[in-house]
Amino acid sequence: MLRSLLFWAILLLLVPQPPAPRSAGTITVDASRPGHEIPANLYGIFFEEISHAGDGGLYAELIQNRGFEDSRLPPMCKLENGFVVPPRTPHFDTGKPSEWRLRWNVTSETPAWTLDAGGGSAEMRLTDATPLTEATPHSLLVEVKAVPAGVAVAVRNEGYWGINVQQGSQYRLSLYARSDGSFKGPITARLESADGRVLASAPIASRLANGWTKFEATLTATDTDPKARFALHLGSTGTVGFDFVSLFPAKTWRDRPNGLRPDLAEIIAGLRPGFVRWPGGCFAEGINIESRPQWKRSIGRLEDRTGTYSPWGYWSTDGFGYHEFLQFSEDLGADALFVVNVGVSCSMRSGTFLEDDALPGLIHDALDAIEYAIGPVSSRWGALRARHGHPAPFPLKYIEIGNEQRGERYGERVAMFYKAIKAKYPRMQIALSSWIAGVDQRIIDAAGKIDIVDEHAYKPLHWAIENFDSFAAYKRQGWDLYIGEFATNAGVGRGNVLAMLNDAAYMMSMEKNSDLVKLGSYAPLLENVNDRDWPVNMIHFDSSRAYLRATYYANKLFAENLPTINLATVVDYTPATSKPITARVGLGTHNTAAEFKDVTIERNGQTLFRSNFSSADGWTPEGRRGRWSVVDGAYRQEEQAIAWSYIPETGGADYTVSLEARKLSGLEGFIIPVGVADGRRVQWNVGGWGNTRHAVQAADAVVGEQQRGSIETGRWYDIRIDVRDRTIRGYLDGQLVQERTLPRIDKVLAISGRDAKSGDIIIKVVNSAPEAAAMTVNISGATPASGTATVLRSDNPLEENSFDEPTKIVPQTSPLTVRGGAVSHTFEPYSLTILRLRTR
Repeated sequence: MLRSLLFWAILLLLVPQPPAPRSAGTITVDASRPGHEIPANLYGIFFEEISHAGDGGLYAELIQNRGFEDSRLPPMCKLENGFVVPPRTPHFDTGKPSEWRLRWNVTSETPAWTLDAGGGSAEMRLTDATPLTEATPHSLLVEVKAVPAGVAVAVRNEGYWGINVQQGSQYRLSLYARSDGSFKGPITARLESADGRVLASAPIASRLANGWTKFEATLTATDTDPKARFALHLGSTGTVGFDFVSLFPAKTWRDRPNGLRPDLAEIIAGLRPGFVRWPGGCFAEGINIESRPQWKRSIGRLEDRTGTYSPWGYWSTDGFGYHEFLQFSEDLGADALFVVNVGVSCSMRSGTFLEDDALPGLIHDALDAIEYAIGPVSSRWGALRARHGHPAPFPLKYIEIGNEQRGERYGERVAMFYKAIKAKYPRMQIALSSWIAGVDQRIIDAAGKIDIVDEHAYKPLHWAIENFDSFAAYKRQGWDLYIGEFATNAGVGRGNVLAMLNDAAYMMSMEKNSDLVKLGSYAPLLENVNDRDWPVNMIHFDSSRAYLRATYYANKLFAENLPTINLATVVDYTPATSKPITARVGLGTHNTAAEFKDVTIERNGQTLFRSNFSSADGWTPEGRRGRWSVVDGAYRQEEQAIAWSYIPETGGADYTVSLEARKLSGLEGFIIPVGVADGRRVQWNVGGWGNTRHAVQAADAVVGEQQRGSIETGRWYDIRIDVRDRTIRGYLDGQLVQERTLPRIDKVLAISGRDAKSGDIIIKVVNSAPEAAAMTVNISGATPASGTATVLRSDNPLEENSFDEPTKIVPQTSPLTVRGGAVSHTFEPYSLTILRLRTR
């Protein structure tokens, strides 16, 4: 029997299978009806020091902890039980101290540095005696007590998870050293492979003075190792001190000193960014107000830069500082967007702040920053810019006041900055940052006049497709909208094709509503794969390699194919397949303790499942949170936690779930997961959002509108949920409370525009369905003569690029057939397509 089944299984694989069904439809473009103009700088980049995007990434410095300062605590913080604890002063929003803390991962006073006595005897330690500069008060003191003949004591640095050494390349070393006269030398600098082979070597010094002396050398590699390390070999006994040990590849992007890693900078340049936002993000705020970045500490001589503690858990050197940010923007041909601190630290961390009487100083500091960027060389800060090698103004065009703040109090601070900046620089564009996932009208009302509102939009999977053209519903209020951070960052692995399709749909919505949306930047931009601080990032790299997510290529295609003006576009398409909600039933709580009983699933009058909880058989808690048990015939989750428990997947569509539920304590009601659709959990959230709303949800996304409602503690509720196709009807105590239908995600979406310079009509199309869509493209008001189709897609929407397969998902361009002025094109499943039509 087994052999027979195997034979038929193999035969089925060999027999050609019918192709996936195709749906037909039309895309109609009216070239005679031009719409809104599209800003040439609509798509930009957002750089933040997160996941070692700068230090250990774009910034080309190869030595980690070059100034021996990385084991110091952030200012005003203390260490408690392995956690960094900021001052427990009132939070800007709540007035109550935040309990936030950050795990401290530093395990040595000399992170990234190790000592190898080589069979001899030596010790190393930090010292703050005889500091090199005020900014780098600590240095490394090495005491060599014994050196066996023919060997040397070595002080090694691992770099940022390895140093990329390439045969024939040169590396420029600089360091400071001193001795009390006991050390007789020599000192030799080396680049070594992971297995100890010498890849490059250069003598540094034979004798040292008592004070600090700067030494420089060039090391030329004779072999290759992307995981190499740097070493200082000490050839005699005695005491020697080191500070500010720096190593750069001789070749940086555009050959700038203190420059950038060429491959990463070139990848970013490939996005053709219209602007660069810097330095944050949360980085612009700090974990507490004392640790906020201060631009004046990030310019000038590197040895005088104090560094900034990143809210993502490590020290930044500030080597990629304010001047370098402005220079990078100019080199990219992009406008600069500088985020200034509004006197408040990160709202999602400590939220500590400076009192109102400190605001004049902060505003003056912002004015100084603008003067440094664009002021005349006769001004104080313009003159300093010129002394730093750039007499011409930099392309600073935007100032953003704060990051992800909220409420009237923040808006009032914005108003003070706005008035002062506009008085001196009336052409400078001023933005406020409006919290996360929505526009906080309270801020805008309190701020009064504002140029730009920055909304951050991290969306769950399928939200952008389900809610396509969401910006059309925004009220136009006389300010422009900037989507400063956007991404589909949940349920998409590290960034698969589904993420790309949703990101593309979101960008299409931005572009379509260009009367409102003037700027947009994906976030985060960069991730060193050895330190992932955020789940989904655009560009992944290690010491020597990089690979680009499908979303990178989508962003690149959008920038390369940016029209001048929108054209009216209508899609008429009905997908061939339908995906109903299928049964996967569970019970859940969100910061609440609750209990449940008499769970039943029925279909067409037949009982599929019933549990009266004489035991917990058949129920499986998911995750580590919550405590589930059977108590007096009820299934109880007794912790105020986010917790889930499920029965085995039942499957099938069109069914009814009924049960009783009671809230025991906590902030909210309860959640009933009822099924799966489009790869997401579908649930009815009863008494959510602080026990104020009911909502049907697909994963975390609300379907339709929330509905006001709450749940009483201690009261049993009869719950019935009818699931029919993609519609959910929720009943409480026999009364219909909510009815919602999941929007389709298998859609064809399209926008179009005209490029005024070339006359081309550009059509961007997302097909999110699993089947191909055969479409007729009708153009009125113009006659296409020829064209190209550029496609970014995969048969498997869960596929991702990787180091091993960096080009698995890349755009492919082919000629487009145009006959008699008509275009027929089949849009492949799970695809983004750019049609570029040349017109007569």
